[in-house]
Amino acid sequence: MGRVRHAVAGNPIVHSLSPVLTALVHAHLSRQDDVDLPGLKGVVIIPTEGVENALAWGYADGLPSPPDWEYVGSPLGKFRANTLLERAVAASCAEHSEADSRLPNARLVTDKFEPQVLGDEEVWLSLTSPLKHQLSIAAVKCIDNAMDIRSVNTLRWDGITWWAGSSDGPGMCMVAEAFGKKSKGVMGIIGGGGTARSVAAAWTKSGGKITQMGGKRELDEDGPWDLVESKADFVVNFDNDGGDLSVRYQKMDGDFESRVEFLSANADGRWLLCAQHLHSWATLWAPQYSEKLPSLSLLMTRLIAAEVHLG
Repeated sequence: MGRVRHAVAGNPIVHSLSPVLTALVHAHLSRQDDVDLPGLKGVVIIPTEGVENALAWGYADGLPSPPDWEYVGSPLGKFRANTLLERAVAASCAEHSEADSRLPNARLVTDKFEPQVLGDEEVWLSLTSPLKHQLSIAAVKCIDNAMDIRSVNTLRWDGITWWAGSSDGPGMCMVAEAFGKKSKGVMGIIGGGGTARSVAAAWTKSGGKITQMGGKRELDEDGPWDLVESKADFVVNFDNDGGDLSVRYQKMDGDFESRVEFLSANADGRWLLCAQHLHSWATLWAPQYSEKLPSLSLLMTRLIAAEVHLG
C-alpha cells in the first residue's frame, strides 16, 4: 500500500480547514469496499509567498519551522496536532453517517477523467492565494484550462509528474446550485484574481454569463468567459467578500446545532471549500472513486462536527 502526503500552501494559511477536509474525505473513502487508496501519511500547512517552497516540500517532506495550526495551537505533523485531528475526524464520521437534512446539497458534476495510476509515494497539494498564478507550464501537466486562466489550485505528484487543475470554478458552480441561484444566469463578479478567473470560466462553460462589477483588478476581455453588461442575478465579491456567495470563512463559535442553522442559510466560504475539495478528489486525486465520494451536504455535516470537536 502506498502513502500520500497532503499540504495546503499560501499566505495566510494557519486558519485553513483543508487539512480537515482531506482527512474527512480520505476516511470516508477508506471505509468503503472496493476502494484502494494510499494511506494518509500526514497533512500540513505551508505558509509561503512562493509556489517553489510548496513544491520543495513535496520533494523533501519537511518544513524548517512548521507553524501552529489555529485549531489546535500546535504544528500539524506533530503528535498532539495529529492526534486531535484524527480524533475529530473519527468522531465526526461515527456520529454522522448521513447528511443533516437542513443543509443544502448539489450534484457533483465533472468531466470524465481517466483513473489515476497511484504511485508508492503520492503528494497532493492545495494552493491558495498568492500562489495560484505562479506555476509555469513547463513544471506541470494540466488536466483542464488551469494554466490558460492562470489559476492552479490543485496539484498531484505521482512520483514522476506534477499534474495540475483548477477546482475553484466547478466548486462555486456547485455552491450556486445548492443555494438555488439561477441556472445559466448572470453572475456579477467583483475582482479578477485567480479564484475569480476560475469561477468565471467555469460559470461560462456551464452556460452562464458574467458581468464585471469592478474590483482591484478585472477579468481580461479575451478570456474564456462570456462578459455582458446585464444586471447580475447574484454577486460574488472576490476582493472584500460580502456577496451572495462567499469565498472566505472565519473561525466559528457555537455548538453543532447553531452552526448547522447558520450554514443552512448562509453561503459561507466553507461551502466553496467543501465543493472545490470534492472536485479535486473527483478530477485529480482519485477520479476512479468519484461516485463514492461523500455528498456536499454530508461533507459539510462532518466538517461542522469536526470543527466542534477541535474547538
